[in-house]
Amino acid sequence: MAVRQTNRAFGLTFAGVFTVIALIGWAVFDTLPRWALVTAAVFLVIALALPVLLLPLNRLWEKLAGGLGHLNNHLILGLFFYGFVTPMGLLMRLLGKDPMCRRPDRAAGSYLVPVGRKASAETYRDLF
Repeated sequence: MAVRQTNRAFGLTFAGVFTVIALIGWAVFDTLPRWALVTAAVFLVIALALPVLLLPLNRLWEKLAGGLGHLNNHLILGLFFYGFVTPMGLLMRLLGKDPMCRRPDRAAGSYLVPVGRKASAETYRDLF
């Protein structure tokens, strides 16, 4: 039943998309693209009558969308890293900032930062 509903939703979605394409063509070019309306009608009829026929197209669309999502994810994260994180790190290095205290300090006896509270039964009740 779930596969049938997914195929039906896929068909109805594509019927809507092709209807919107036809309406945009009519609004912009003042001509109604019949191919878009015919495609929308075919998707609508199949989605309502025999949604199982849309299974191969649905699976193909899922694979295509998954590949595009993978590509977009890496592209957007790469742009964010090289466009924001790297320049921020270079700027902090130029300004001499070290928020993680990674520079060696020969004068320090220890790098251990003391914790302000002691471990007791009360502190373990609310760890976070």
